[in-house]
Amino acid sequence: MSFFNWFGRGDRPDNVVEFPKPIPYIVTPEPEPEVEKPARVFYRLGVTDKNRVALSMGMSEITMTKAGVENLIQQLQVFRDQLQDEEQDEE
Repeated sequence: MSFFNWFGRGDRPDNVVEFPKPIPYIVTPEPEPEVEKPARVFYRLGVTDKNRVALSMGMSEITMTKAGVENLIQQLQVFRDQLQDEEQDEE
C-alpha cells in the first residue's frame, strides 16, 4: 500500500511534475600542481640565545663558546694544511 493509496488517491497525483533526469557530465580533472620537495639541509650554523655558536650536521649538534670556535678554526687549519693540493695531484 503506497502513501497515496492510503488517502484514497492513485499512485501519483495529477499535479506532480517529474523532474528531468540529470545529464551525466564528464569532467576531466585538472592536473595536480607539482608539489615542491622540501629543501634538504646538510648543515646549519648559527648563534644560540645563550651566547654560543651551534653547528648541526644531520642528527648531531655541538655548541661552542668563543674559545671553542677559535679552537675549532685552528684545528681545521691544521687539517687543511695536511691535505695535498689538487693541482699537485694532476701532475
